[in-house]
Amino acid sequence: MNKQKEREKTHKGFSLIESLISLSLFLIIVLISFELFGRTRDIFLKLKNNEDAREAALAALDKMSTDLLGGGSGLIDPIRLGILEGVSQNSGTLIILSKEKKLFCLDDLVERQTRIPLESTAELKKGRDICIFDSLNGEVKSISLVDKESIVISSPLNLSYIKDKVSIILVKKISLYLDEKKPVLRRKVNSSPAQPLLEETTFFGFDLDKATNLVRLRISLKSTKEKSYEISVFPKNTALATAR
Repeated sequence: MNKQKEREKTHKGFSLIESLISLSLFLIIVLISFELFGRTRDIFLKLKNNEDAREAALAALDKMSTDLLGGGSGLIDPIRLGILEGVSQNSGTLIILSKEKKLFCLDDLVERQTRIPLESTAELKKGRDICIFDSLNGEVKSISLVDKESIVISSPLNLSYIKDKVSIILVKKISLYLDEKKPVLRRKVNSSPAQPLLEETTFFGFDLDKATNLVRLRISLKSTKEKSYEISVFPKNTALATAR
């Protein structure tokens, strides 16, 4: 009889209270685990977003640095003549100019002329700028019409040029500016629509130091308000053009 009672005590399960306590402890552990997982996930996502923003900012600075290093390329003579600037600014827009291609004139050019005959008009489009110059003078004109053998400029020539001494350059223009409505840092090439270079940009600033020929760029992002990203670029082509 005593042995039977001992066996019954041995095989006796948890009481209802013990089961409820165990279940409560289990639920508490699960809830704490979910809370820790949620916080860990939030921290991870924040760090990941910050890292993605940092990489995007650095990529944008690298792209602008590449544009600036090309500023003034092929434009040494026009820059020395004071016709063009390799790097300039206008109302918060950073403007970078370079030579895209050389055009070959078929005849002498005379003052007040508007149609210019060329060997080829391939890749020329309305709205593009050309620089016309010789060893002493020059001017910049916008293309208003393109046909197979010539172009028509938007305003008459101010000077005359001899065919064998004149140079005509198709100018490439890159504009960098902050679209505050979005806000987005945009990059515009020639007359094509401006493309987004960096999303959620809250600040875009630049400083052109002509004395040292340094261009300093600085950007700030919405996701990392407390931090800004900066870079300094030395456009060597503009330095060569201004060297004496």
